[in-house]
Amino acid sequence: MCSLPVTPIEERFTIEGQVVTSFSGVVSRLAAAHPSLAVVDVERVVLREWEAFSASRPVVVPIGVEEGAAEMLAVETSAQIDG
Repeated sequence: MCSLPVTPIEERFTIEGQVVTSFSGVVSRLAAAHPSLAVVDVERVVLREWEAFSASRPVVVPIGVEEGAAEMLAVETSAQIDG
């Protein structure tokens, strides 16, 4: 799952009042703090915690999400006009 090398210290950003950092950075720091656990197990725990924490509206999304949504909405709008 996590394939990008990261340093133990990574930048954190505040977006809409939430402090955020990269997934790979979190996994790297937690794996270093818990060396007896496999990285894949650390990733699973982080993903479960993220899913529990983010059950509401997302704070950030990748730009690709917006681009994909725009394409889907264009198709939906076109179907309504043709419909």
